[in-house]
This record gives sequence, structure tokens and C-alpha cells, in this order.
Amino acid sequence: MSWSLKKKSQALLADEQGTVIKDWGGKISVALVYPNTYAVGMSNLGFQTIYRHLNAIPDVVCERVFMPEPADLDEMRRASMAPFSLESLRPLTDFHLVGFSVTYEGDYVNVLRLLAMAGIPPRASARRPHDPLVLMGGVCAFSNPEPMAPFMDFVVVGEGEELVVELIAAYRAGYRDRAGLLAALAGLDGVYVPERYAIGYGEDGTIAEVAPRDGAPAVVAKRRLRNVNAFETVAAVKTPHAEYGHMALLEVGKGCGRGCRFCLEGQVYRPVRHRTVDALRETVERMAASGERRIGLVGACVSDYPWLADLLRVVEDNGMELSISSLRADSLSEGLVAALARGGHRTLTMAPEAGTERLRRVIRKSISDEQLMTACDLVRAHGIPNLKTYFMIGQPTETIEDVAAIPDLAGRMLERLRVLDPAGRPFGRLTLSVSSFVPKPWTPFQWAPFDGADSLQVKLEIIKRGVRRFSNVRVLHENPREAALQALLARGDRRVGDFLELAAVHEGDWRRALREWDGDAAFYTTRRRALDERLPWDHFDVGVKKAGLLREWERAGAEDAVPAGVR
Repeated sequence: MSWSLKKKSQALLADEQGTVIKDWGGKISVALVYPNTYAVGMSNLGFQTIYRHLNAIPDVVCERVFMPEPADLDEMRRASMAPFSLESLRPLTDFHLVGFSVTYEGDYVNVLRLLAMAGIPPRASARRPHDPLVLMGGVCAFSNPEPMAPFMDFVVVGEGEELVVELIAAYRAGYRDRAGLLAALAGLDGVYVPERYAIGYGEDGTIAEVAPRDGAPAVVAKRRLRNVNAFETVAAVKTPHAEYGHMALLEVGKGCGRGCRFCLEGQVYRPVRHRTVDALRETVERMAASGERRIGLVGACVSDYPWLADLLRVVEDNGMELSISSLRADSLSEGLVAALARGGHRTLTMAPEAGTERLRRVIRKSISDEQLMTACDLVRAHGIPNLKTYFMIGQPTETIEDVAAIPDLAGRMLERLRVLDPAGRPFGRLTLSVSSFVPKPWTPFQWAPFDGADSLQVKLEIIKRGVRRFSNVRVLHENPREAALQALLARGDRRVGDFLELAAVHEGDWRRALREWDGDAAFYTTRRRALDERLPWDHFDVGVKKAGLLREWERAGAEDAVPAGVR
């Protein structure tokens, strides 16, 4: 092993609090892999939660593996090194199970790169008896795992806090050979074994049938956590090298009741489940007793937490400062903004998503311009110097007028923000973070076409030109071609696996892979899906009824879109 990489790993461990180091003797070994860098992976609460729950099982040792930084990859190639775990520096081939936590489709290629670097055949069908079992969990595993299906021995569909215990029990009781264990797992609720499903395609390229075999269920149902109060979702390991490493993170609940038509998280985590104030109080008190001074509340819509005022008092009673990632403009309150200001919050973040009220109604995010202006007033009244806003372009029914309205709205917000705060300090910066709409499974917009990279680029230029007259407005945006990749992977089927394999062979160069792939990316991205088309994820049940999604899709297209809150 390279001495410099070993030293770097040891330095990361030395800076951590809460690391679990276990003896390997007689234990089931699990490599928990986040297919992105250490800083990104350690900022993911789901990844951290599963690490904690696996290591709580006495006869399990779970260690973390991350995608190396680009410079480290070069060194590993020169030294012919395989990816290794952080805790014991062991290669992936030493583990019984290799589990990938995947929350972003763009990381699919990294999964295959890591397997190839480890000497594990990427395709499940090519694995040998001595190879580890390879599995996938995370939100991508229950939105649409089909592009990754050829590479997974099995997929964990749903929330894993309870399911990991059952998986380990099945391995402990039934592992004699790969086929035998997969047969047992295929009957476990929330586990999908791709090899037990034959996919048939029609002449037009769409999916004609999905045929289960060998006793596999026709529909794989997502596992839901029944009692969220029984399971904390917190950062088990704290490190200064993570994005939010300076604070303790705490999830207040799962799901969001708003029902925005573009939002995957608001659909697949239904029903909404909030942890009680009493349950959260126990966690906050323990964090404070351990010396934590800043707490970050995490959730799909924290400002909608029904007992937020009570929770804020708990945080303040324990002498902790408060941070919240993003807020709804229509659920902001004096008390919440004041608490954020007292906690040293320098930037308040909210997501209008669209520049016009018409388009916000279409996407079912009915925040009025006046509510946005009121939020601006609260920011200045409490001395918060910066405001960050999220917008999305390329949404269904969007017009050029809707796009041009974004810089116009920014100008009107600046008029409210350009006042001195109570201490006489001026406003700092307004940031417009602009993303590209990607149609996601299990949302009312799953039938919509992706706008296309060229069209999105034109819209970005309209926004950037429109704000040039403002000295303190900054525009951040992704490359629309990256969004096109996400659109391909989010709604792809198993045939997209060939593209992923090519991209891995070319060390992540997905543009080259697209040129060489004999598939048609537009078939999956810019094509409008027929309402009666069988979709790649239709053999899953995540608790969202297709009839309800179809009803919302039709409402969105109506001239008078149904206001939020009306079903």
C-alpha cells in the first residue's frame, strides 16, 4: 500500500469522533461504500445511520469505503492498488458483503469503477463463488434501480434501519452459497433480486413485460420505518472534513406533505412521519451533554415541522445554536428567523423554484411573490446579511416569459433587501442557484420530457444577462449536460447498464461513452412518455398510487392549475 495514502487515511480517522473500530474475529464483514468522496459521503445522514446500525450488531464489523480523490486515483493506478476501507485498510475483496449507498444517479459510474478497481466483476452474472455479495441501498435503490440491476446481486428497497438487521440474520442463518442466499433474500420484504426478473421489450423499444421467476414476487414493496421515534437519524461520526462537519445534524422526520409535482423525496417517503418533540429532546440533550454547541435540523421541509416552536425552545434551553438548510417562504415566522439569527446564521435559504406565480401553481409550489417579499423583510429585520434562493428551469409548461421573470423577481427582492438592518449594516448578497428540471420516477412529472441541454443553456443565458445590472447578485448553476446525464439514468431501464459499463471502462468519461453506446439517449430523456406506457419501475410499490400521479399530471397541464392543498 502507498505510504502517503495510508497516512492520509490515518489522518482522516484521527480527526473523527465516533468512529467504530471492531475486531474481525468470527464476524460478518460489511463494506459500506459511498461512491463519492469522503467529504460528500460523510455529509450524508443516511449513510452514517446505516454505518451505526450495522456496527450495533455484535457479530458484524462494518467499515467505510469512499471514491478516492482524483489525485489519489492516479497514485492508486501507479501502485496497482485496490480500493480499501478507512478503518482497517482492507480491500473490498476481504468483505463478505459490499453495500453501496447511492443517493445520486451521477454516482452510478463510480460504483462500477470501484468494483472494477477491486477486482470484483461488475456484472452480477459474472461473479464467482469467492466474490463478495454486492448490494445497493439509498434513495436511488427505491426510485428506479433498473440501470444498476445488471450489477447488483440484490437491492435494498426502502428505509434500511430495520431491514439491515433482517439481512444480516438471513446471511447468518442461510449463507452456504450465493444462489442459496439470494433465493432466501428474494422472499424477504423490501429486497429485490434482479436476476429473478426477465424483462421483455416491445417493437417500439418500450418495456412489454416484467416476468418474475423462481418464486420472486411480482411487485417488490418498499420497506417503511414504522416507528421513527425508535430510530435516531444523526451523524454517528463527526469530522471537520465533511460539508457540515462544524455542527451536529439531526433529522426531525421523514417525508414532506407539500406534494410538489417535481419532487421525488416528497413522494417516496410518504406517509410523512415526524419524530415527537420528546424523542428529539432526548437526542438534543445528549448532544449538548457531549459538548456540541451547534445543531443542524434536517428534513424535507423543516419549517413545516408541526411543533417547531417547541423544538426551538429545546435547542435554546440546551444552550445550542441553530442551523436549518432550507426553509419555505410561506412557513417562516419571526421566532424561527430570530432563532437562526441568534445562532449566527449568515445566509437564509429558500426555494421559490419558479419566477412566476403561474408556474409555481403548475408545479404545486404555491408561494406568492408577496410571501417572498415578506421573507426578505424578515431577513433584514433580524440582521441576516445574505439570502440564497433555489430556482429550476425546464419545468413543464415553462415559457421564456417564466424564465425572464427570475431576474425580474431578483430585482424586486433586492428592493426589499437593500435596507440597513437594526444594527445599521447593509445587505450582503443574493444568490440564485439555478438547477435543471429532471423528470423523476414516482412523481406526477414522470411522464414529462426533459427539456434538453441546448434549450436549458439558452435559458441560463437569459437569467445571467438579466442580473448583470445587479452588483450583489450571484448566479450558480450546474452544466445542463450533467442534467441530461441524470435524466438518462433516472428513468432508464436495464439497457442503460451497457452505457454505464462503457463509462466505467473509460474511467468516468461518460461523454465518450455516450458517443460509443449503441443506445438512444433521447429515448429516455427528451421523449414524452405515453400515459399507458409500462415504466421501468412499475414492478415496485413505494406507496404512491399511479392513478394519483396521473391525476396530478393532468391537473398540472390544466389552464387553471389546482392550488396547493387541494386534492
